[in-house]
Amino acid sequence: MPIYMLFPSYAYYLMELIEGHAYHTYDEYLQTNEAQLKAQKAPQVGINFYRDGDLYMFDEVQTAPGHEFRRPKVDNLYDVFVNIRDDECEHVKTMVALQKPQARLTFKSPHTVFEVTKVLSSEAEV
Repeated sequence: MPIYMLFPSYAYYLMELIEGHAYHTYDEYLQTNEAQLKAQKAPQVGINFYRDGDLYMFDEVQTAPGHEFRRPKVDNLYDVFVNIRDDECEHVKTMVALQKPQARLTFKSPHTVFEVTKVLSSEAEV
């Protein structure tokens, strides 16, 4: 924690490196074990987290352009690990963005954008 307080951009850079390593570790695991993972059914926890559960926080931390809600495929254990790997890539993008000056100002909640659009649409109908 002291590194963040003294040098926040370095702390975010360190986290970028850690998240990048996690991405490459999952990617290597997927390449090595693809057939075995595809033969196993997706665990319910993975289905709930990526597709069927309360996805508010999942949507909140995605960095996809256009404020679209991502619903990844979760047909087997391979898909679960692909989604975990891809989440690590999202974390890397976030850490890169946080190293920029005024980074906080560039982040937008997809829920806020969605709600504003919904309200404006309702007002236009009246």
